[in-house]
Amino acid sequence: MIQLEFHHTGILVNSIENSLPHYSRIFGAESISEVYSVSSQKVKVCFVKNGERSFLELVEPLSEDSVVTKMLKKRISYYHVGYKVKNVQNAIKVLEEENYKALSIFNSEAFQGKPCVFLFTPEGHLVELIEE
Repeated sequence: MIQLEFHHTGILVNSIENSLPHYSRIFGAESISEVYSVSSQKVKVCFVKNGERSFLELVEPLSEDSVVTKMLKKRISYYHVGYKVKNVQNAIKVLEEENYKALSIFNSEAFQGKPCVFLFTPEGHLVELIEE
Protein backbone atom coordinates (compact mmCIF):
# COMPACT_ATOMS: atom_id res chain seq x y z
CA MET A 1 0.00 0.00 0.00
CA ILE A 2 1.15 3.55 -0.71
CA GLN A 3 -0.01 6.88 0.59
CA LEU A 4 -1.35 9.18 -2.13
CA GLU A 5 -1.91 12.77 -1.00
CA PHE A 6 -4.14 14.76 -3.34
CA HIS A 7 -2.33 17.80 -4.76
CA HIS A 8 -4.04 19.09 -7.91
CA THR A 9 -6.40 18.70 -10.84
CA GLY A 10 -4.75 19.38 -14.19
CA ILE A 11 -6.67 21.67 -16.53
CA LEU A 12 -5.66 22.41 -20.12
CA VAL A 13 -5.84 26.02 -21.27
CA ASN A 14 -4.91 27.74 -24.51
CA SER A 15 -3.21 30.54 -22.60
CA ILE A 16 -2.32 30.77 -18.91
CA GLU A 17 -1.96 34.53 -19.27
CA ASN A 18 -5.50 34.86 -20.61
CA SER A 19 -6.92 32.47 -17.98
CA LEU A 20 -5.38 34.08 -14.90
CA PRO A 21 -7.71 37.10 -14.60
CA HIS A 22 -10.68 34.74 -14.17
CA TYR A 23 -8.96 32.59 -11.54
CA SER A 24 -7.68 35.71 -9.73
CA ARG A 25 -11.22 37.05 -9.44
CA ILE A 26 -12.58 33.72 -8.20
CA PHE A 27 -9.81 32.61 -5.82
CA GLY A 28 -7.87 35.84 -5.21
CA ALA A 29 -4.58 37.06 -6.69
CA GLU A 30 -2.67 35.62 -3.73
CA SER A 31 -3.78 32.11 -4.74
CA ILE A 32 -1.85 32.25 -8.04
CA SER A 33 1.66 30.76 -8.24
CA GLU A 34 4.42 31.78 -10.58
CA VAL A 35 4.35 30.28 -14.08
CA TYR A 36 6.79 27.41 -14.64
CA SER A 37 8.08 26.02 -17.91
CA VAL A 38 8.33 22.22 -17.80
CA SER A 39 10.64 21.60 -20.73
CA SER A 40 10.45 17.79 -20.79
CA GLN A 41 6.66 17.97 -21.15
CA LYS A 42 6.66 20.97 -23.53
CA VAL A 43 4.22 22.90 -21.32
CA LYS A 44 3.91 25.90 -19.05
CA VAL A 45 2.06 25.41 -15.77
CA CYS A 46 0.66 27.61 -13.04
CA PHE A 47 -1.00 26.54 -9.79
CA VAL A 48 -4.15 28.11 -8.38
CA LYS A 49 -4.72 27.35 -4.70
CA ASN A 50 -8.34 26.35 -4.22
CA GLY A 51 -8.24 24.71 -0.78
CA GLU A 52 -6.03 24.17 2.23
CA ARG A 53 -3.77 21.74 0.37
CA SER A 54 -5.31 21.55 -3.11
CA PHE A 55 -4.69 23.29 -6.39
CA LEU A 56 -5.84 23.61 -9.96
CA GLU A 57 -2.90 23.22 -12.32
CA LEU A 58 -3.34 25.31 -15.45
CA VAL A 59 -1.42 23.63 -18.28
CA GLU A 60 -0.59 25.43 -21.53
CA PRO A 61 1.12 23.61 -24.41
CA LEU A 62 4.36 25.19 -25.65
CA SER A 63 4.46 23.51 -29.04
CA GLU A 64 2.29 21.82 -31.63
CA ASP A 65 3.94 18.46 -30.91
CA SER A 66 3.09 18.51 -27.20
CA VAL A 67 0.77 15.64 -26.25
CA VAL A 68 -1.54 18.11 -24.52
CA THR A 69 -1.94 20.15 -27.72
CA LYS A 70 -3.81 17.21 -29.25
CA MET A 71 -6.05 16.93 -26.19
CA LEU A 72 -6.77 20.65 -26.18
CA LYS A 73 -7.77 20.51 -29.87
CA LYS A 74 -10.24 17.76 -28.93
CA ARG A 75 -11.65 20.16 -26.28
CA ILE A 76 -10.44 18.01 -23.39
CA SER A 77 -9.81 20.29 -20.44
CA TYR A 78 -9.80 18.43 -17.11
CA TYR A 79 -7.36 15.64 -17.83
CA HIS A 80 -5.39 14.44 -14.81
CA VAL A 81 -5.21 14.32 -11.03
CA GLY A 82 -1.88 14.86 -9.25
CA TYR A 83 -0.82 13.16 -6.02
CA LYS A 84 2.22 13.65 -3.79
CA VAL A 85 4.04 10.45 -2.80
CA LYS A 86 7.07 9.75 -0.63
CA ASN A 87 8.91 7.79 -3.33
CA VAL A 88 7.92 7.77 -7.00
CA GLN A 89 9.79 4.54 -7.82
CA ASN A 90 8.10 2.62 -4.99
CA ALA A 91 4.69 4.03 -5.89
CA ILE A 92 5.11 2.98 -9.53
CA LYS A 93 5.98 -0.55 -8.44
CA VAL A 94 2.89 -0.83 -6.24
CA LEU A 95 0.55 0.69 -8.84
CA GLU A 96 1.90 -1.43 -11.70
CA GLU A 97 0.93 -4.47 -9.62
CA GLU A 98 -2.60 -3.00 -9.79
CA ASN A 99 -2.39 -2.79 -13.61
CA TYR A 100 -1.47 0.90 -13.86
CA LYS A 101 0.73 1.74 -16.86
CA ALA A 102 3.57 4.15 -16.12
CA LEU A 103 4.99 6.58 -18.66
CA SER A 104 8.53 7.97 -18.39
CA ILE A 105 9.73 9.56 -15.17
CA PHE A 106 10.70 13.22 -15.55
CA ASN A 107 12.01 15.93 -13.25
CA SER A 108 9.63 18.87 -13.07
CA GLU A 109 10.71 22.47 -12.77
CA ALA A 110 7.31 23.14 -11.17
CA PHE A 111 8.32 20.90 -8.24
CA GLN A 112 11.92 22.01 -7.74
CA GLY A 113 13.24 19.32 -10.10
CA LYS A 114 11.72 16.43 -8.16
CA PRO A 115 10.78 13.20 -9.95
CA CYS A 116 7.28 12.95 -11.40
CA VAL A 117 5.49 10.38 -13.53
CA PHE A 118 2.18 10.04 -15.33
CA LEU A 119 0.33 6.72 -15.16
CA PHE A 120 -2.83 5.39 -16.76
CA THR A 121 -5.22 3.68 -14.37
CA PRO A 122 -6.81 0.37 -15.40
CA GLU A 123 -9.88 2.44 -16.38
CA GLY A 124 -7.77 4.70 -18.63
CA HIS A 125 -7.68 7.79 -16.38
CA LEU A 126 -4.46 9.77 -16.13
CA VAL A 127 -2.79 10.38 -12.77
CA GLU A 128 0.44 12.16 -11.95
CA LEU A 129 2.70 11.26 -9.05
CA ILE A 130 5.01 13.90 -7.60
CA GLU A 131 7.77 12.93 -5.18
CA GLU A 132 7.71 14.97 -1.96
